[in-house]
Parts: sequence; C-alpha cells; structure tokens
Amino acid sequence: METSLITPKRGRLAVIEAEADIQRSPEEVFDYCGDHTHEPEWSSKMKDVEKLTDAPIGLGTRYRMVFTSAPSVISECVRFEPPSVWEMVGWSRVMRFGWRGRVLPTGDGAHLMLRMEIQLHGLLRMAAPLLRRRMRPALERDIATIKARLEEQDPRGAT
Repeated sequence: METSLITPKRGRLAVIEAEADIQRSPEEVFDYCGDHTHEPEWSSKMKDVEKLTDAPIGLGTRYRMVFTSAPSVISECVRFEPPSVWEMVGWSRVMRFGWRGRVLPTGDGAHLMLRMEIQLHGLLRMAAPLLRRRMRPALERDIATIKARLEEQDPRGAT
C-alpha cells in the first residue's frame, strides 16, 4: 500500500489512481511524465503549466499549474528518482494536492501508475466524494492519452 503524499488536516482526502502498460522504455515514460510542462498535452483538466525554477527538473522544481475549471496551483517536486518515481505536492486557495508517478519496467516496456490525492478546503470539503467520482474517469482518459502519445511517437524522436 502506498503512503499518503499529504496529511489531511481536517476533512476527507480524495484519492484517485490509474495505471497502464506502455510500450516504451521506463526512461522514456519517466522523462515525459516527470516533466510537468508536458501535462497540458495529455491532461484534459490542464490549461497551462509554467516551470518557476531555473534548474533542471528534479527535487525542488516548482510549477504554476493553470486548470480549465479551478484556481491555479503552485506545486513542488518533493521526490525525484529517475526512472522510477516522482512526487509533487501543491496548494491553492481551495485545495491541497499530492501527485505520485511510479514507473516499473516490464518485459517489453513500462508500467505507469499515477496517484492523485486532493483535499478541498472550507465548504468544498463536502464535495470530496463527488470529486473522486468525477476525477477517476478523467485520470483514466489522461493515462490512456499518455499511452497513445508515447506509443505513437518514434523512439528516435520522429512521429
């Protein structure tokens, strides 16, 4: 069982998970998914991502994430272990969230597991069960998009 990325102060924590086998190397999957500037390419809820730190992507990298129907979030990478795992934590005025990506090698590619944890603030806390039901299909679509994008891409960089 995975440990929680965020410790809820009060109220419910919505946890959403999805996974997929991808016919690409663990390194390719990690490099694409661990760079959150790619997220608008595959996330149906993401409008824009801005990297706020100058250093290469890794521990301490911070992003401003702009969603289609939620306030912007500031997130920070709190774990970065290529090519197997990365973790992000973030916050906005309406929520706290945690995000874990784990990549495991398979015989012919990689197995990608994504875990999202969200805790809403204030009166929105009551919406955690609804959020979980709405976000699960969205995350499943997103991981299917990641799989399709990576598998259609030529490993040498051409499409």
